[in-house]
Amino acid sequence: MPVPPETNIAHWFHQSACRQATRPALFVEETCYSYAELQQRVCAMASAIDRVDPYPANPVAAVFAYRSVAAYAAVLAILYTGKGYVPLNPHFPIARNLHIADLAEVDLLILDAQCEPMAQPLLAAVQKNLTVLLPDHARLPAWTQTLSRHRFMGQAEIFSPTPTLQMPRQRDNAVAYLLFTSGSTGVPKGVVVSPSNVNAFVVNMLARYQPTPEDRFSQHSDMTFDASVYDQFVCWAAGACLYSIPQKLRMAPAQFIKEHALTFWESVPAVIHFMKRLYQLKPGAFPSLRWCVFGGEQLTQEAVQWWQAAAPQARIDNSYGPTEGTICITGYFWQTGQSEAECRNGAVPIGIPYPGQMAAMLVDGQLRPGEEGSKGELCLSGSQITPGYWKNTAETAKSYLHLTSADGTSHRWYKTGDLVAWKNSVGFYYLDRVDRQLKIRGYRVELAEIEHVLRQVAQTDQVAVVGWPLGGGNATSVLGFVCGSPCAEAEILEECARRLPYYMVPRQLQHLAQWPLNANGKTDYGQLRDWVTANG
Repeated sequence: MPVPPETNIAHWFHQSACRQATRPALFVEETCYSYAELQQRVCAMASAIDRVDPYPANPVAAVFAYRSVAAYAAVLAILYTGKGYVPLNPHFPIARNLHIADLAEVDLLILDAQCEPMAQPLLAAVQKNLTVLLPDHARLPAWTQTLSRHRFMGQAEIFSPTPTLQMPRQRDNAVAYLLFTSGSTGVPKGVVVSPSNVNAFVVNMLARYQPTPEDRFSQHSDMTFDASVYDQFVCWAAGACLYSIPQKLRMAPAQFIKEHALTFWESVPAVIHFMKRLYQLKPGAFPSLRWCVFGGEQLTQEAVQWWQAAAPQARIDNSYGPTEGTICITGYFWQTGQSEAECRNGAVPIGIPYPGQMAAMLVDGQLRPGEEGSKGELCLSGSQITPGYWKNTAETAKSYLHLTSADGTSHRWYKTGDLVAWKNSVGFYYLDRVDRQLKIRGYRVELAEIEHVLRQVAQTDQVAVVGWPLGGGNATSVLGFVCGSPCAEAEILEECARRLPYYMVPRQLQHLAQWPLNANGKTDYGQLRDWVTANG
């Protein structure tokens, strides 16, 4: 389904809403909304933004909402105005959401009712005077009176009878969305994703899976995780219905999958392991599933076999891609009876790039293309590669390079920092990270950022963190080490929880009497890993 590359990504939803207004578009909070009903909300909110936007030239606006109709309508409404959206997460510490809002220079925010308690201290501390839309309130709540420097709008102002903006607006050099990933200096890095990046991705997914209006897509990922873009826009491009999984069921969704006869499933592989422990992967448990897409962390052969037994009619796709590559950019279809022999050390391959303009190559330490059987850093090129980091030319220059590929041509490539191997007829295998990053529950984490916060909180320079469990670039948590700190473990961890997202807070902190150093006088991470192995 070709679209001009720079087309507003809300076009996918708008096109389906015009074509099949009465079909279901969204199931959330036990309520089903048709395309017409959701579009009506979207157009009203977009028109309200249009009327009051304090800085229309600002390319982004923020969404502080979670698994509500207001959350999904807010994303689309911001996009309808020609802006991009910046998601904030109610499960992140206030300090991190505040940092993101300040870095993104947010001046307009859409807030749903359930996120209000987390948003109030943010609104009290944010540098700018904001315009805040409250689509869940017929009347402005009392707490808004204590924050009079911001402008608040309730339903009476938002939902006017005749919306003036009824289709997505086109804007040159637009941003589709802005996601902030972990940064080694303690400052999150904003990845700017353009409409052309997302449109290239959606076109690839429509060709790969061929979804129909009869399909029922899961919506599992938080909006601060870019897999949520796959959930929403591939679904709406197909005219299908999006099923938002309630927060309490996200890691144990078996009954939800069966009750709603979902046909598309997307999540991180950690969900498989969690469901297995809860005995939710019984053979034939999910007969309705026809496509299952996993990504964000390493997928094991064992996990695929568990899931395939539970979803015998489904095809399983192991996808791979950093945020800078727009969600996912390579994939590998699991084929029972063949794929078992193609796994490496129990891990499923990440496959080959999507057709068209996508390209991938591994390079050695001198950035020269590698050969079959060699190991090297994975570099990516093509229409899904993002423009760079938000107002950060130094970091952009480090990771986005012009390299010469094996055929002698020079293109713009993104250096992923992922160590891979290549095998003809199979594709790429993910091996590890070449830098000090991990994937934790699908989120990319800079260990140096955790150490930066730990250093401040523990009031000592002798700090370190390692991923847990040991081995590979994927982990479920991190372990912290400190030496010479005057602070108690509970005090340190409590303050870390105030400053870091939940998945970056050390699960355990070990005080060492003597700091391990290598021959160069640097922290000996090998000794720390040996300690972890010896102490379980």
